[in-house]
Amino acid sequence: MLRHPRHDITMDETGVASATITDWSNFCREVCVFWADKYSTKLGGPGRTVEIDEAKIGHRKYNRGRLLKGNWIFGGYERDSKKVFIVPVEDRTEKTLLACIKE
Repeated sequence: MLRHPRHDITMDETGVASATITDWSNFCREVCVFWADKYSTKLGGPGRTVEIDEAKIGHRKYNRGRLLKGNWIFGGYERDSKKVFIVPVEDRTEKTLLACIKE
C-alpha cells in the first residue's frame, strides 16, 4: 500500500515509526470529529453576520488531479461570537445547503 508523501516526510523528520504516525493521524481526526460534534451550534439572527462555506474532505488518487474520494462538509462562522457549526452533507445542492442554513 502506498503511503501519502507527507507520511514519509513526517517519518523522516521525526524518526517516528509509520504505525505511530498512522495512529496519531487517526487520533487527530477523531478529535476533530468530536470537537465539531460537541461545539457546533446554531448561529445567526438579526444583525448577525455568518460566513459559510462548503468543502470536500478527502484525497486525490496518486496525489494528482481533482479530489475523487471524500465527504462534503458545510460550516459557518459568526465573527462577533466566534461560534461555529460544521455538518456533513450528502451533496452541495442548493436544496441541501439551504436546509442546513434554515436549521
